[in-house]
Amino acid sequence: MNEQQTNQLNTLLLQGISLLEALSAIYDKELETLSNKDLNQLSDITQEKTDLLNKFHKFTQDRVELLESFGISQHSQEYKIPEGSIPQEIAELLSDSYSNIKALLTELQKKNTRNEQAIYRNQQNVNQLLAIVRGHTNQNKIYNKTGNSGLYKAQNRLGKA
Repeated sequence: MNEQQTNQLNTLLLQGISLLEALSAIYDKELETLSNKDLNQLSDITQEKTDLLNKFHKFTQDRVELLESFGISQHSQEYKIPEGSIPQEIAELLSDSYSNIKALLTELQKKNTRNEQAIYRNQQNVNQLLAIVRGHTNQNKIYNKTGNSGLYKAQNRLGKA
């Protein structure tokens, strides 16, 4: 791999890092929007997130194609420098970019899990509110979420029926 090819790869990696940083900011905005329950803004954020994820997917494909054009075969899911294919000083430069991408991907996974939990809590709250509006109360449940015996008052009423 020559210097021009290395510069192309490094530029591509820096673009990937900027995409992931933008995606990280979107995940933070998404959590804030979920907390505020603003559906219009959530719809816009979801569209932005989808666009960024599609761009990152294209980045991954471009990176693999670029490496293959240099004669370096690499699986699209791997983020490492093939050993022996480039000089050590260039490998260190690219390795830093790859390390940043790995760290950002790990951070995004955590943020995605965090936002998923926020969505689940919001869903549970909505379900509880709907149950109240419909006139269902938790006191009428025979079993709790784990399947154990719940309130004995409901069981007692069933036994008398």
